[in-house]
Amino acid sequence: MYTWEDKFAEIIAVSRSKELDLLREAAYLRGFSRAYMSALPGVVAVGALVVFALAKAGADISAPRLFAAIVAFDQLRFPLLFYPMSLAHLAQAKVSAARVEAFLGLKEISEFKNVGNARYNRDEDMPNHGEIILKNVEVYWSDPLVPLGDTTINGSDDSPRDLNDSEKEVLVHPKPVLQNINLHVSNGELCAVVGRVGSGKSTLCSAIINEAILKEGEIILKGKVAYAAQTPWILNATLRDNILFGLPMDEDKYHKVLRACQLEHDLNMMENGDLTDIGERGINLSGGQKARVSIARAAYSDADTIILDDPLSALDPEVGKKLFSECICNLLDGKTRLLVTNQIQFLSSCDSVVALREGKITEQGSFSDLVSDKGSEVNRLLASSRTGSLRGSDTGNSSSITKDKKDTVAAAPANKDQSLFKKSLHTKEERNVGAVSMSVYLKYLKAGGGYIKFGFVYFSFVSTTVNQVAITSWISYWTSDADYERHPEAFYLGMYFMLAVTLGIFSFVRAYLLAKFGVNASESLHKNLLGSILRAPQSFFDTTPMGRILSRFSKDIYAVDLELSDFFDWFLYCTTSVAASIGIIMFVTPWFGIATIPLGLFYFKILNSFREVSRETKRLDSISRSPVYAHFSETLGGLITIRAYRQPDRFRDEFEEKVNSNTKAYYNLKAADRWLSIRLEFIGSAIAGCAAAFATNLAISTSGEPSDSHFSSLAGLSLTFAITIAGTLNWIVRSFAQFEAAMNSCERILYYTENIPQEAPSTSDELELQTKHDKPSALTPSKFAVITSDGKALRVSSDWPKEGRIVLDNLRMRYRSDTPLVLRGLNVSIAPGERIGVVGRTGSGKSSLLLTLLRLVEPHLDDNDQSYRAPISIDGVDILRIGLRDLRLKVGIIPQNPVLFSGSIRSNIDPFSQYKDDEIWNALDKCGMKVSVERMPLQLEAAVTEHGQNLSSGMRQMLVLGRALLRQCRILLLDEATSSVDFETDQEIQRTLREAFSGCTVLTIAHRINTIMDSDKIMVMKDGIVEEFAPPQELLKVDGSVFSEIVRHAEEEENE
Repeated sequence: MYTWEDKFAEIIAVSRSKELDLLREAAYLRGFSRAYMSALPGVVAVGALVVFALAKAGADISAPRLFAAIVAFDQLRFPLLFYPMSLAHLAQAKVSAARVEAFLGLKEISEFKNVGNARYNRDEDMPNHGEIILKNVEVYWSDPLVPLGDTTINGSDDSPRDLNDSEKEVLVHPKPVLQNINLHVSNGELCAVVGRVGSGKSTLCSAIINEAILKEGEIILKGKVAYAAQTPWILNATLRDNILFGLPMDEDKYHKVLRACQLEHDLNMMENGDLTDIGERGINLSGGQKARVSIARAAYSDADTIILDDPLSALDPEVGKKLFSECICNLLDGKTRLLVTNQIQFLSSCDSVVALREGKITEQGSFSDLVSDKGSEVNRLLASSRTGSLRGSDTGNSSSITKDKKDTVAAAPANKDQSLFKKSLHTKEERNVGAVSMSVYLKYLKAGGGYIKFGFVYFSFVSTTVNQVAITSWISYWTSDADYERHPEAFYLGMYFMLAVTLGIFSFVRAYLLAKFGVNASESLHKNLLGSILRAPQSFFDTTPMGRILSRFSKDIYAVDLELSDFFDWFLYCTTSVAASIGIIMFVTPWFGIATIPLGLFYFKILNSFREVSRETKRLDSISRSPVYAHFSETLGGLITIRAYRQPDRFRDEFEEKVNSNTKAYYNLKAADRWLSIRLEFIGSAIAGCAAAFATNLAISTSGEPSDSHFSSLAGLSLTFAITIAGTLNWIVRSFAQFEAAMNSCERILYYTENIPQEAPSTSDELELQTKHDKPSALTPSKFAVITSDGKALRVSSDWPKEGRIVLDNLRMRYRSDTPLVLRGLNVSIAPGERIGVVGRTGSGKSSLLLTLLRLVEPHLDDNDQSYRAPISIDGVDILRIGLRDLRLKVGIIPQNPVLFSGSIRSNIDPFSQYKDDEIWNALDKCGMKVSVERMPLQLEAAVTEHGQNLSSGMRQMLVLGRALLRQCRILLLDEATSSVDFETDQEIQRTLREAFSGCTVLTIAHRINTIMDSDKIMVMKDGIVEEFAPPQELLKVDGSVFSEIVRHAEEEENE
């Protein structure tokens, strides 16, 4: 949407690079420890033998004594190798435990708080009695005792006289958001809260449900509570489950709620009705539908106290009026209701009105009393809502009212979400069966640097094994010269010591090369995975739970980073060691080769049995982990709503069930591991026994011969390898099974890298190049457009578009191939610089039009139609024949749901530090946020939490508007950009937009009539077609026009 993919990829790459640097250091340290521990048994053996030789004159270093000592020392090798690994795991466990301890030590929310001068009490003991009482309340968003940070201020006359510096560092503490709040909402009362953006309305709701920091005063909340958040929180479940929210089904009450919340019409359009799968974050519902589902949840809960944080802002006037009357006033009559709203027309129906300004209550009382005071805040808000509400533009345009010629087509659901009427919205997560494909191993090797680099890695392992065999062979050679006739004793000891040292060197080189290879593979796989996800189309995120994606970037990347290379190291080391051991044993006792046949068959049968269990268990573990991440992420997103409804226990139980399902796979793996150990120990014992038996038999048969003394050395060599082979065989199976299980993570990452759909190319050059190489069956709309245009993409100039003319020619769109058409043939021509207001009922296709203009969803083209016509043209350029980046850089958009990131005000309005402070402040001033930001302790550096949850919806919308003001575009798309702000702020923003984007083409979707009445033309959408398109004055003159009916409803509401 903002073409930030490359920038965010660079930011992530920097963090990833730091992580990989630490992984490299850890791998090198691990290599050093293995090298040290590998050489240590040999060095210790040399030291022991030297002491033995020097301490005892004429010491007999015979074959039996020497081999017994060597075997004893060699038994230390595996414990010494695992010792540093155990220490590393212990250190990791301590760090994790410390982090968990620090988290558990944080302050928790209590329903009964008595700290200092602050009192909070939530009482549900009195049934059917709801009440809200606030006395001298002072509220903060963060702990006022904890400084936000330090900042530098210039010295002044007010600074202490003993400070000579012109500047000093001071600690900045949070400022109160609400002060001196006294409010009483009695049982059964409907209380409306009004005020400008940033006045503290949403904070008041948060304080009442104990989601803000109370420093002074007392809050008493009585009765069972329901809460509808300003940004509706929707479960990844059916629509019915979202409304019931854990309560039993009551048919009569349920249908009353649906009727009062105006949801019946929406359910009738859904194939599965209220059993339609909504998807994550309500992805398949419009903003208005989500708001109504949230209100329906509160209404069905049968709560005594209901807190509604501006849920009506997302509704069109007609639906909002009916919902307010039938649900809030009638169905919830007798309940205690606190309604935050910017819909001033509803105030006359409320029992009391509270006006907030800059965190303080300026006035409260009945509507009639406040209206009678000519200077009241309510009167001012009413006046601002009437000013220009029906002001039309006197353009003199004689265009006739146009209706789309597709009226004969049967009405079809035009909402994105209503097109997803399958029993299950989400695709089933892929799960391969059987052994991991060889192609996955080869792709991992390519990611690590290619086959040649891996050849060097493998050669280092072979060299290490050869060195290890040389050490034991040297002992055999030494013992064959018991009288030191060939060489002196010091020569044998020196050579043994040198081989032990070279073993350590080779071990380090081996670990170093493999660590570097593994880190390169991790870097490549992560980079490709991130690139694939950033380029995935919107349909992929609609049908893929976030938990699956998080699972790839967390557990799977962790397995590739740490587990894969580690298990690969052990597997290569053990296989080369076993091959060398069996070769030595068969060299000494050739008859052992016969015994290896049944033992080998039994061994490989056990190996394959365990592999199957380990591999499939790992896959089950990966698949069962995704729901854990998804549920946890979803729960965190709706924590305020969950706590308000007092349902943390239900969500905790559901989470534990998912964790338990995930743990079953791990338990099965450990049970299989014990099964494996018993059988491998038996095979190892059988090998050692066979080697000893054959060696003894051969020694007896050659007794008395000249070669007898020489054979004793060889027999010792064979038995040494036979004794140590048991543990090595055990580790081959385990390391290979774990290596294959970890390779499953690589398999899952490669699936998302290679198999998920991708958006069209970013640039025209890429588009043209890919079109030449793609198969005809794989053509996307953009590539089809290029092929039908002689295979040539279009290149646009840096100042494109110069005018901003938009032409829609039979524009059709569906969200996915298995869903109905959402836009069903739009034919519209928008002149340069025109301001177009887009209206229509929820689900008529308004937001879908804007998404198609940005190609977040591609237009639908008929493959059988060879006479291609550009469905969307901007200044005569077919936007399907240019790169996505070329298009989106030139079109500005302010979406319905503002997207903010964890960071600061500055990082959210200027994410990549492209503008100066003066420019940022100027943009904040124009979008109406300057005063609010100046009130924040750190101003531009003030913290913004994840998704901007510490800001109201109105403030979020204004920040996103500030982005658009910084980035001047010839075409601007506004999708309910001011739905959550008050009328006065809305007027200021509209005036700013007219001035800042003078001469630009602007498309504005709005439910507020006064927001679009000064537009050059009005586009009325209905069921995915353009029902009316003409200047507002002409539409108002036509009796029975859809737009005139919308205006009439708005006038009736204002008159009431």
